[in-house]
Amino acid sequence: MSVFQIILAVIVAIIVTLAAVVFIIYVRADRETLTAEQFRADSGYQTGELRDGVTAYQDFGPKDARPIIIVHGGTLGSMAYQGYVPPLVKDGWRVIVYDQYGRGFSDRPKARLTIDMLRLQLLDLLDHLEIERAHLFGVSMGGAIIARFGAEHEARVHSLAYQVPVIGGVTVTPAIIAARIPIIGKLLTRIIAVPAIIARGESFGTESEEARRVVAHFNGQFKVKGTERMMRDMMIGDALSDRMADHHKIAASGLKAQFAYALDDPEIAAAQVEAALALYAAPDVHQYTGGHFFSTGRTDELSEKLTAFFKSVD
Repeated sequence: MSVFQIILAVIVAIIVTLAAVVFIIYVRADRETLTAEQFRADSGYQTGELRDGVTAYQDFGPKDARPIIIVHGGTLGSMAYQGYVPPLVKDGWRVIVYDQYGRGFSDRPKARLTIDMLRLQLLDLLDHLEIERAHLFGVSMGGAIIARFGAEHEARVHSLAYQVPVIGGVTVTPAIIAARIPIIGKLLTRIIAVPAIIARGESFGTESEEARRVVAHFNGQFKVKGTERMMRDMMIGDALSDRMADHHKIAASGLKAQFAYALDDPEIAAAQVEAALALYAAPDVHQYTGGHFFSTGRTDELSEKLTAFFKSVD
């Protein structure tokens, strides 16, 4: 055997060994052992069979009261926003929280996650609940979803309340870059992007029993088959894309809007939010500091502002 053949054989052996090691790491890092149905068993959530799968939701307050739909962000699911429910119900509202496809107790459809899949999920949920019109409250990516919904279904909306909404896309993080790399993106999603998402969710904190419950639920959802795939869809697709065209359309329609955002948000630039709210006639605007999760510990205060805004529209 020539020297060249020996070197080539060594290189091939190294490549094969590395590929085997990577494959073992990929397989061992698989967190998904449950179906969505198993995960939501005994959750206390109601379910609706919608066009793309089962949606898990909770419906609070009088059924004949004006409804508020809370649309969660891209990381924490609906459970993280249940702190808004008691004060809003106390103020006389019907409040619905639900999990988007790919998160929480809802299904992980085989179809690719897109902003319009999430828009249609919200539309189907309203139909399932026989709600003709509702106030929509969306946080972060939830703000992008309600903007897309309001642009396409003006007649189904009373008003829109945005909290740290995705407007012109989000800051591209190393996790998003890793997920978007061709060929090896799936591998990097599992070993880099998903751990980064988990760490982000855990930053919500564990200071209270409620926070610990939310974080435990958040971590648990990564055991559900299909979660990793749909998280990657969220990062590489249009779910976090520019929504300015939707805001132009909504503002032109005359729908009323509230904006609550942080001036020091490292993920959603204040300038982007301000560019959108400038389109609206007399928007209800509330500025804060405290970053993307500025709302932590301010649920009662923000609920009061939501109630005041929604009542001004009614």
